[in-house]
Amino acid sequence: MPNMNNKVILTVASTGSSTTRAQARNLPMTPKEISEDAYECWKAGASVLHLHVRDDQGKACMSYEKFKEAIERIRDKCDIVINMTTAGGFGVSNEDRIKPLDLLPDMATLDMGSMNVAGDFVFHNSLQFLEDGARRMQELHIKPELEVMDLSMIYTALRFIEKGYIDGPAHFQFVLGMHNGMPATVDNLVLMKNLLPEDASWSAFGIGGRGHLPILLGTLALGGNIRVGFEDNIYLDAGVKAQKNVDFVERSRKFIELSNRAIATPAEVREHFHLRSY
Repeated sequence: MPNMNNKVILTVASTGSSTTRAQARNLPMTPKEISEDAYECWKAGASVLHLHVRDDQGKACMSYEKFKEAIERIRDKCDIVINMTTAGGFGVSNEDRIKPLDLLPDMATLDMGSMNVAGDFVFHNSLQFLEDGARRMQELHIKPELEVMDLSMIYTALRFIEKGYIDGPAHFQFVLGMHNGMPATVDNLVLMKNLLPEDASWSAFGIGGRGHLPILLGTLALGGNIRVGFEDNIYLDAGVKAQKNVDFVERSRKFIELSNRAIATPAEVREHFHLRSY
């Protein structure tokens, strides 16, 4: 295995479910646009692409065909590690959320609990869905990324690891700054990190202009991995929007180098997580 002590896994979350073109004019939405954006970010050093797709109206979806086209286009261009969402779209059945795993992404997310978002809308992740999704990932040898928005989700993830649904060492993604989730503070980041198993790896990001930089810099200081991109934040600085996702990747590279670390290559990530060879 590569020595990852001095390496940072840099994930770019390029599209997401809710960011709009009105907010980010160069938001990639079609499979072609997503693949071209991924290639540009890969050339700038990104290790992993967190993949969402949109339907023909630009709405978040879990379309098997859209994921298929996006993955094929990305893999034709570069070896960036593909981390597929299982949470795109709203009101999607458990089966439709799990079906795109058949396309064999390198990794896939599991959001380890449900949470209130706004009004009557609940981000729904039942225990049954999590069990079915985790088992399918085991069957297909896909590395799960355990997304957690509050402390209860960490404890749910720990129970899943204990019961054998998640193979260790586990990989966590801390999502800080969601409405009704854990606020994006360094104190919360440290608290969450300290609850993880000793052998776990972790990454983190803060949502929005205020949460983005404190969590990015705090994560680097604590030895974690980082995620950037239009899904989570559209601002490079106060009132200054990024033009493209690659802007976040290039700036992150500077921060990583200033912390005396280097970005992990996709090949190093694959070897570290025992993923399929590209």
